[in-house]
Amino acid sequence: MFEKQKKYFENLLNKGSLGHAYLFAGQNAAGKRAFAEDICTLLTNKGFENNPDLKFIRPDTEKDDYKIYIEEIRSLKSFMALKPYSSEYKLAVIDSADAMTPEAANAMLKILEEPPKRSILILISSKQGVLPKTILSRCETVVFPPVKEVETDEMAKALSELRKVARYGMAERIQYAKKLHEKDDYAELVNLWLRSLHFQLADKPASAPILRRLLNLSRIVSQPQYNHRIALENFFVNL
Repeated sequence: MFEKQKKYFENLLNKGSLGHAYLFAGQNAAGKRAFAEDICTLLTNKGFENNPDLKFIRPDTEKDDYKIYIEEIRSLKSFMALKPYSSEYKLAVIDSADAMTPEAANAMLKILEEPPKRSILILISSKQGVLPKTILSRCETVVFPPVKEVETDEMAKALSELRKVARYGMAERIQYAKKLHEKDDYAELVNLWLRSLHFQLADKPASAPILRRLLNLSRIVSQPQYNHRIALENFFVNL
């Protein structure tokens, strides 16, 4: 997968012409983070785990606002100022870079304007349009096309469960929604349902209403400011 992009980076490395900053842009499931780890291995001979020459930043999922703050970018600046520990390069990967606060984005811009030697910055985003133009202009964009979906056993099982719940009575569906909300992985399950339905029914116009409702539910449960329990109940009431 992504052999073309990997070959591109290998050629840049062999020629000694790597840039200082790259933006990996594309849909959520396009494999950008996995490819960033491949590049990390290529540049530092190690992956993301226990790598002294890597700084990996992403929003704190434990916080309700899902942001990247200026303190993390300041810490990144200090990290990048140090010499590589065990390889030729120091690498920083900022996942969901569009989640940077304005203050964090300004701090990132200063790093991009004066990048430390032997340092590579990789910003990952599925919403690159949210990033300031000043940051976009200082990054070389690498676009990742959507990965063709292949139905898995997990997808088939999830869709079978959704169809089973659709046959429940109203009270049973509401009770199912409440129990689902008590689990930690309901957002992942909602997205799995969405992928499964889109894979099987995307070419059928009659499926559009359920796909739209499921897409809206997926959007809501991905954002902490909404009441997820009510959203789940409303979805199953109208299932």
